[in-house]
Amino acid sequence: MNSEILLWERYGPLFSLEERDVYPADMKEIQFYLDLRKKYTGKCMELGAGDGRLTELLPDGSLVVALEPSASMLGSWSTELQRGISRVRGIAQQLPLKNSSLDLVLFPYNGIHCILERNERKLAFREIASVLKPGGKFFAEACPGFDKRQDENREDRYDYNRNGTSLKLIESVHNDLKRGLIVFDMEYSGSVVTDGTIEISLELALISAGELLNDIRNEGMGVVTIWGDYDLSPWDADDSPRLLVLAERNEK
Repeated sequence: MNSEILLWERYGPLFSLEERDVYPADMKEIQFYLDLRKKYTGKCMELGAGDGRLTELLPDGSLVVALEPSASMLGSWSTELQRGISRVRGIAQQLPLKNSSLDLVLFPYNGIHCILERNERKLAFREIASVLKPGGKFFAEACPGFDKRQDENREDRYDYNRNGTSLKLIESVHNDLKRGLIVFDMEYSGSVVTDGTIEISLELALISAGELLNDIRNEGMGVVTIWGDYDLSPWDADDSPRLLVLAERNEK
């Protein structure tokens, strides 16, 4: 886990620039989370909140907690964004909150794949169930289709240059089935990289839909519904681009 946190200390600022400036906003994604938050109000926590890109949409006059393991990501929050949001450095496997204190916990953007060991993911689900009120909701986003992705070697992803800021990404992708991982080897260059280039190897866990759903159920929660995309289309193992899971803490 320490190595994963250290990786995000290096990768966080680059990821933040990509998500906020390089890639256009996904309005379907944003509307999905706005609708979800509108339906499930009350005390809320986002796991892996990063630089606050999603958390800034969530305040509704109640408590919002942004949990993030990377200090560099938390440090990138603007002063304006910090208002009304409690930023906490921590991990999902050790939630620093009282039991039965939250109405909603979100784990968006494939964040669950960043927890590489299955036993650690089970521990995270157990912790989430403990901090939810009985009947409180948990939402997770995952991509079981990672294992179907074809290997790629040094593909040019983008060459961004705007207002004096430049960033270029060359990326290779391969599945390490023996270790149960998909690996993204990324080479960055540009004005925001001080040493010419920086190489980052991002490992994400391969998680099947069945494994994810079973682990959620076995750690104190029941699955309410699953969708295959932000338009609430039904989950299809062959065609759905993502797996969106809404669960709730068991009453007992």
